Amino acid sequence: MSTVLEIRDGEPHWWNSPDIWVVPGSDPNGSPGQPIAGESAFLWGRVRNTGDQTASGARVDFYWSNPATGVLRSNSTLVGSAFVDLNPGDTKEVLCVIPWIPEIVNNGHECVVADVIHSSDPLPTPLPDEFDPPSYHQIAQKNLTVLVMKKSMMVMAVQVAAPIRKEKVLLVMTEFGGTLDKFDLVQAGLENYRPAKCNSLKVGLSLDPSCDESNKERLGKEIKLHLKPGTAKAVYLKVWPQELKPMTYVLLHVISRDEHKIVGGITYIIISGKED
Repeated sequence: MSTVLEIRDGEPHWWNSPDIWVVPGSDPNGSPGQPIAGESAFLWGRVRNTGDQTASGARVDFYWSNPATGVLRSNSTLVGSAFVDLNPGDTKEVLCVIPWIPEIVNNGHECVVADVIHSSDPLPTPLPDEFDPPSYHQIAQKNLTVLVMKKSMMVMAVQVAAPIRKEKVLLVMTEFGGTLDKFDLVQAGLENYRPAKCNSLKVGLSLDPSCDESNKERLGKEIKLHLKPGTAKAVYLKVWPQELKPMTYVLLHVISRDEHKIVGGITYIIISGKED
C-alpha cells in the first residue's frame, strides 16, 4: 500500500500548474485573478491522492518568489501552510488562510510554489535548494503573468539563480506560442480572450536594464550565464510595441536550461493596451 500525493504540473510548460491559483482581495472565496501589488490576496492549491492509502493531516506549504526562471527555496518566502485529509482517490482544494501581499517592487509579478508534505510520501531529507517540480509530484509552480502591451518598449527583470551548493551554466532563451485552457484564462481574469493571430513579437534579452530602443537589432534571443553557487543575475526581457486586437493574447515564454534539461521558466500573457 502507498500514498501518492500530487499537485499537477502545467502542460507543456510545467511552471504553469493548473492546481495553483490566486484570489485577489479580502475574500478568499472570491473570483480567481491576477494579484495586485501591495494588496491582499489568497493562495489556493489542489491536491490529489492517487495512491491506495489515506493521508491524514497532509501539510501544503505555499511560497512566493521573485520572477525567476529557476525558483529556489533559498530565495523564496513561505506565505503559510494548510492541512488536508485525503482518502485514496480524493482531490481537494486547499486554502492558505494567511493572506499574501505581493510586493510593489515587482508590480505583483511574483511566482507561487506549493508543495505537499506527508510522512507516507516524503520529499528528500534535507530538502534540495531547487524546488524542481518536474522531479517531484508533490511540488508545483505557477509562474504566469498578464502583461499589458504599452506604446513604448517594456523591460522586465528576470532573476536567474544558482543553488547554494551548485555552480550553474544556464542558457536563457525566449519562445512564443501556445494557448491557455479556459481555467487558466479565468484564473488570469481573461475569460473571454482568444489567441491572437500574431504568434510572435519583437523581443530581446539583455544584461543591460536600459530602455534604449536603438539597439533592438543587436539583442539576442539567448543569453548564456555562468553562475557561482548561491549567486544570481538579472536578465532583462525587452518587448517592443506591437498592435494586438482587443480581447486577444500572445504567449511569451522565458526559459532557462542547463546541459541536461529545462530548469525553469516564466510565461507572460501579452494583451492589448486598449482593452475595454
